[in-house]
Amino acid sequence: MVEISFNIQAAVDAKHNLVVATYTINGNDRSALSAIAIETKENLGIDTYTALVDKGYHNGRETEACKQAKITTIVAQPEQGKSNENGTTTDYLVAQFKYDKTTDTYTCPQGETLKTTGRWHKKTSLKDSYEFKKYRTPKCKECPVKHLCTSRAAGREIDRSQYADAVEENNKRYHENPQLYRKRQEINEHIFGTIKRQCGYNHTNLTGLEKVNGEHSLIMLVYNIKRSINILGVPELIAKLKKWNPPYKVKVLFLLKMEHLKLNLEHYFYQTKFVA
Repeated sequence: MVEISFNIQAAVDAKHNLVVATYTINGNDRSALSAIAIETKENLGIDTYTALVDKGYHNGRETEACKQAKITTIVAQPEQGKSNENGTTTDYLVAQFKYDKTTDTYTCPQGETLKTTGRWHKKTSLKDSYEFKKYRTPKCKECPVKHLCTSRAAGREIDRSQYADAVEENNKRYHENPQLYRKRQEINEHIFGTIKRQCGYNHTNLTGLEKVNGEHSLIMLVYNIKRSINILGVPELIAKLKKWNPPYKVKVLFLLKMEHLKLNLEHYFYQTKFVA
């Protein structure tokens, strides 16, 4: 038997816990941030906002794309690489090297300056592709603590990607806003807990990305309706729906009369009032 997994992307607003954007992919989170973040901005019709995001989305290219779209990201920073007794130890991880944007240089913990020739190199892998510059110093060869910093005979070498500025800005916001970032779990995890535990939706009934995307979108719509009932109440929600003027070129023709729809909605809504 072959199992296929799909990854639901969802953006949730902090005020009402309503889903403001959603779509489904068959990949991981690493390359998904900018698409859902920009879709959220467009759906809400706003110029900018702050996105609180899980560390699985930490990706330079995606962070830069959000920055260009005027979206402020606070993506959790993954843990630094572990120390290695035959290579780099904790005190000499890249984070311990200070970057100076004005001179485009790094300063190591020993006070030496690592410079670049300015040449851009390209790195391509199965997960990503980006350009970077290399930074070195000839002082490494005579450094008394070289064995704690690197096992390379030529000395320590630091790569700085084209997205480094955006990543560093994001990481700085993450460390400066621990209280704000903790709200992410309260906001986003709530909907998935409700959908899985209270609604029992832990698998798809359809196959194929397009169909599954439609199925997940309907699930999120149902969730939003339940939340809206708890926030507004049935009468006010129905009143807003009557006045709603959808901004679509082609309007959907509903065959059911509003009176009949109202009765069915009220019955269904009151039965599910406390679910979301």
